Amino acid sequence: MRCLYCRKPAGLVRRTCIRCAKVIFVVQKVGGEVGVTGLVDIFIAEGLAREQVDAVLDAQIGDQPTIRDRLTSNMANSLMRGLGMPGRQTPEDVRRVRLAAATGQGSGTWIAGEKPPPGH
Repeated sequence: MRCLYCRKPAGLVRRTCIRCAKVIFVVQKVGGEVGVTGLVDIFIAEGLAREQVDAVLDAQIGDQPTIRDRLTSNMANSLMRGLGMPGRQTPEDVRRVRLAAATGQGSGTWIAGEKPPPGH
């Protein structure tokens, strides 16, 4: 079988290779408890390369949000709660914004000197 995340051989019955499983384990263990810098330090301490981590965090499995979408949602909600606001950012919200930005269909920002889109 091929790994769901990196598409490299995972074994006869395994759906995830050992390296990708290690990334997932780290995220599940400490992903919501440490900041981005702490998470990067843990990945480095585990001997995981950036390319391998990125492959897992950005893997699109079906129409589900990526692991990076989930981490971004958790961090945004923690920041908002820390500022006294309700944190209501879901992983699906992050995915929707990410996809709109990638396709250029979002009405977010414009470059200095350009006219803003209608309605702004």
